[in-house]
Amino acid sequence: PNAPLTGRKVFFDCPLDRAEVMRKMQPVHVPHGLPVVLSRDEVARLIAAAPNLKYRAALSLAYGAGLRASEVAALKVTDIDGQRMVLRIEQGKGQKDRYAMLPPLLLELLRCWWRHAHGLGKMLPNGWLFPGQNPIDSLSTRQLNRAIHEAAYAASLDKRVSMHTLHHYVTHLTMYTH
Repeated sequence: PNAPLTGRKVFFDCPLDRAEVMRKMQPVHVPHGLPVVLSRDEVARLIAAAPNLKYRAALSLAYGAGLRASEVAALKVTDIDGQRMVLRIEQGKGQKDRYAMLPPLLLELLRCWWRHAHGLGKMLPNGWLFPGQNPIDSLSTRQLNRAIHEAAYAASLDKRVSMHTLHHYVTHLTMYTH
């Protein structure tokens, strides 16, 4: 809600040289509530209700490895290191590279997804882990968000759920159990 105010202040100050017009305008303080946290049962229902194996794997990855939607969408098959049980995240938040832990059950789910997609010819050998309609393109964050909203509706969750909810789940779980 403060972006238009900032824009007006700059406009009246710079081109018009009338900063006094906006002096009494104050930014609005928007309090931040507690984040949405799902129970383990709700997470399980959400993932089980995903439209297909691709989205079950993608949502599981966001949840199990704490990835953002953009990080899930940008993963390539070569980013999985099954020997060391890690995922290489390139250009994550802040344009930084990092590694994320890969639990054994999640690795098995990703292998299952790879076999399925590769068998259908929907995944290129060194291509995207979650390809879009055309295997040359990656799945978009918008498609991921649509899938999670579909899954939340199908799972009858009455909370506002997003990919961000899954990304922060592990963080919130640790905050509330210690």
